[in-house]
Amino acid sequence: MLGRMSVSVARLSVTDELGVSLQPIFGSIRGERSYPMSKRLLQFVAFVGLLPVPQLVYAQENPMEVPGCDLARNPKASDGKLIRVRGTLNVHFEDFSLGIRNCDTEQGIWLAFGGDVPGIVTSMANDNVRRPGVDIKVNDVTYGIKKDENFSRLYALIAARHGDKPDYSVTATLTGMFFAGEESRAAKGTVAFFGYGHLGCCALLVITQVSDVESFPPANLNLRGVLIGVGGKPMEGFTVFDDVLGGSPPERQKTVTNKQGEFAFSNSGQQLRFENPNYRPLALTVEPGGAPIRVTLQDAKHSDWVIPACEKATSSNRIGFSVLFALPKTMESSPFNNDDRQSVFIYPRGGEPTSAELIISSSSEEITDAADSLDSERFEERWVKDSAGNVVGMDARGRRKRDGYWRRAIFLGHDTASYWLQPGRQPNALDQIIDSACIAKR
Repeated sequence: MLGRMSVSVARLSVTDELGVSLQPIFGSIRGERSYPMSKRLLQFVAFVGLLPVPQLVYAQENPMEVPGCDLARNPKASDGKLIRVRGTLNVHFEDFSLGIRNCDTEQGIWLAFGGDVPGIVTSMANDNVRRPGVDIKVNDVTYGIKKDENFSRLYALIAARHGDKPDYSVTATLTGMFFAGEESRAAKGTVAFFGYGHLGCCALLVITQVSDVESFPPANLNLRGVLIGVGGKPMEGFTVFDDVLGGSPPERQKTVTNKQGEFAFSNSGQQLRFENPNYRPLALTVEPGGAPIRVTLQDAKHSDWVIPACEKATSSNRIGFSVLFALPKTMESSPFNNDDRQSVFIYPRGGEPTSAELIISSSSEEITDAADSLDSERFEERWVKDSAGNVVGMDARGRRKRDGYWRRAIFLGHDTASYWLQPGRQPNALDQIIDSACIAKR
C-alpha cells in the first residue's frame, strides 16, 4: 500500500487550537470540524505520519547521488532509497518543494524535514506543527535529522522573510529518504507521481541531513546585543532565547549573558525572547547581520495580570475550563469537542457559531509555543499570575500589519482564550470577556 498522510505523530492524534482535525490522503482533504473559521486554521494544524519496520533512520548510510533532473524525470528509480540531491528550495505559500528547472518535466518533489522539525510553509500538507521530541514517521519508519551548523543555517535562511516575501533564495545539498508516490498516466502518455505535499501534488523527500548551504544574496545571520536591567546596569546570567519563526514550535537556541550583559547568536532567527517572572516578558523582532542591539527590561509588577480564584457563588454563571469567564447577555456560546481539545465558541446572541471571533479552549497537551511578534506592528506581553504571585500563563496581544487586532492568553499550560479580528473590528467587547478570567477552584 502506498504511503498515507495523516495528522498523527507517532500514532498520537493532533488537532489545532480551534478544534480542527484534518486528514490529507493522497491529496484529498477530509476535514472534520463544526464551524468554518479563519485562515489561521492552517497555522495550527499538525502534519505527519505517512505509513513498515519500526526503526530510526538518519543519514548514516551511503546515499545514492542523484541529479535533480534525473530525480524529477524518473522518480520511480529512486523510490524508497536514501539519496543525495542538490537544488534550490521553493519556499512559498502552499509550496515547499525542490526547485527543478529546465528539466522538461513538471514533476513536483515535496520536502519535509526529518526529526521533530516543522515546516514553515502553510499548505494542505499540514506540516508546520510538530510535537517536540517526536520524529516523523513514513510507512512506519521513523526518520531523524542531523541538527548541525548546516541545518541551522538552512532553516534560518528559508524562514527569513518580510511579509510574504522570502529574504533569500537558498540552495543546498539535501540527503534523505525518497518516496515516489503513486504513478499516474495522462491521456497523452505522460507520467506523473503524486500523493504527498499540498493537495497530494508531489513525490516526497524526507530530509535527514543538510550540507553545502548557499544563499542569494549572501547572508549574515549573526546577532549581538546587550541586556540592561531596570536599574540601568547590564544584566549578567540572564537566559536569552533566539527563535527561528515559521513552524510551531519555533526552532530555538539560547545563550546566557556575560558580565557585561552581552549575548550573541549565529544563524539567528528574527525574534528574541526574554522571559523571567521578575521582568515583563519581551518578544523582540530583530534583523540579524546589523549593529549590536540594546535591550532594556521592565519590572514585571507594573504589567502583571493577577487573576483571582473564582467565587463559588458566581462560578456556575461562567464558562470555560480551568479558567472561567463571565459571558455578557449580548453574547452566547457553543461547545465543540475534539479528540484532545475542548473548545467553546463565543459569538453575538442570536447569531451563528460560524461568526465566532473568540474561542476558549483546553488542550490535553501542554501548549509549548507563545505568540510571535514578527507580523505585528503593535505587540505586547505580560505575565498572568495568581494571587500568590505564581506565574500561571502569558497574555499577548497586538495588531497585525495589514490586518486586525489579535489576542492570545494562555492559562495553566493548557487553556487558551484567543481572537483574530478582521480589519476594522474593535476588540473591546472580547477583551472584557477575557479580562473577567478567574481560576476555577478544584
